Amino acid sequence: MFSLILAILPLLGSINDPGREPWGVDAELAAKPSGITARQPSRSTRVCQSMIRFYQNHISPINGPRSSYLPSSSQYAYDAISKYGVFKGIALGCDRLMRENGETWFYPITSTDIGERKIDPVR
Repeated sequence: MFSLILAILPLLGSINDPGREPWGVDAELAAKPSGITARQPSRSTRVCQSMIRFYQNHISPINGPRSSYLPSSSQYAYDAISKYGVFKGIALGCDRLMRENGETWFYPITSTDIGERKIDPVR
């Protein structure tokens, strides 16, 4: 037991020595910035998103809030196009529009300032 303490004692003394930190040895191996930037959306993505924004800013305020979902169906389509691309995003947006009705089905409900809404975000 005494020999074990004598073997560990020099190791304990090196802990407080500031020049011998074990994590300073591999500092040059730290991850460097990769230089990869976020991918720019394609032209078709920008066109679809600008059409949805036009609808949201100019047409939807005239019609009033019609969507029974949160986020609204137009915002859902915008998010789906951003996340999955034009073709899959439009397909998901159309699917959402076909499910747009007053029934609660199995969606969780939340209360907003304009009434109850079904919660169904882009996953």
